[in-house]
Amino acid sequence: MSSSAAPASYPPASERYGGGGGGGVLPPHPESEEAYEGRTLVGGLHIPGASVMYTILGVLQLAAGILFIIAPYKMTELFFRSMHLPHSHEAIDLLYEELWRLLGSSLFAGAITCYALKVGADRRLLADPTIQRLQLGLLWFALLAVVLHLVHLLFVKTLTLWGLLIGAAVMAPTLVLPSAHLGLSGGFAYTTESLSTCLGNLFAPRRFTIPVLLYSLLTVLFTVAGLAYIILPKLTLKWVIGYHTGKPAAFLWQWVGAALLFLFPAITYTLQERALQGRLAQTIPKVLNVGLLVASLFQFLELGSLLVDGGVHRRVLLPFLFAHWLLVLLASIIGLSSSPHHPAPVYEYEPLAAERAGAV
Repeated sequence: MSSSAAPASYPPASERYGGGGGGGVLPPHPESEEAYEGRTLVGGLHIPGASVMYTILGVLQLAAGILFIIAPYKMTELFFRSMHLPHSHEAIDLLYEELWRLLGSSLFAGAITCYALKVGADRRLLADPTIQRLQLGLLWFALLAVVLHLVHLLFVKTLTLWGLLIGAAVMAPTLVLPSAHLGLSGGFAYTTESLSTCLGNLFAPRRFTIPVLLYSLLTVLFTVAGLAYIILPKLTLKWVIGYHTGKPAAFLWQWVGAALLFLFPAITYTLQERALQGRLAQTIPKVLNVGLLVASLFQFLELGSLLVDGGVHRRVLLPFLFAHWLLVLLASIIGLSSSPHHPAPVYEYEPLAAERAGAV
């Protein structure tokens, strides 16, 4: 039998070198980004309108972040009762400007996270643990922010009604939308069922690479920093900025702490998990790294200006916080520089024509 009439059991070698339609065995590497993300479009959980709603939520958070950055003094007047505002001291006004900038950078990260959820909704991934984790991060961030607003309005007597309305306009949709989708996808059960797995991956990862170590470290550092901001707002504010102005500044500091405690750890742990899987080059990890990059640049510049202007006198936490955001910047750059992995071809033994004829 001639080689042109070879039986179907011997497909051409070019079809078995890793990328063709044959049945060649591939090495144990992740499939290409195009193959993986194309496959996720088939099946999965689809919630009508979810993509549009996450787009709107992202635009809302982006607009709020821009407003907080460009109009910090007006926001201060609207949010806090005039009796608590010492307008005569210029340095205190500067403190509010710095705090609103830090809060705005956190909202930018939230807006970009919403875009990642929009991508997940487009690809029918709303039941995927990665998407559910990001939804939980947004949900708990918004819930804690709403609680802070109510406490400072009703009990601390710092917030104005306008402050509550503006804050609720941003945080209430951030709370409601992920909650609704988590209820539809069963994501609330994921919180308890996978906690041990998350802790295991965080403190005992299956492999050690620079991105895995960076994202694991940042997840822990974000959680610790967020807890410190919320539990000890005046003390940590004094140790970072050098002074505090009482309850209004503590409220903004705690709002930033809510993002550090829930939103950023959800992002960094998701990236750590994708780094373990070798999937940092996919769309959602790329988007999340952009969010870290944007937030870290704002924080890096703000904290860097404090270091240059006043040094570390009475600011014992400032160098550590500056180094933390420098690590965030480094991790985001490393993550964004990750390229898609294309498995190397597997070269097999190609039977000779005489061997194929003998097999028949």
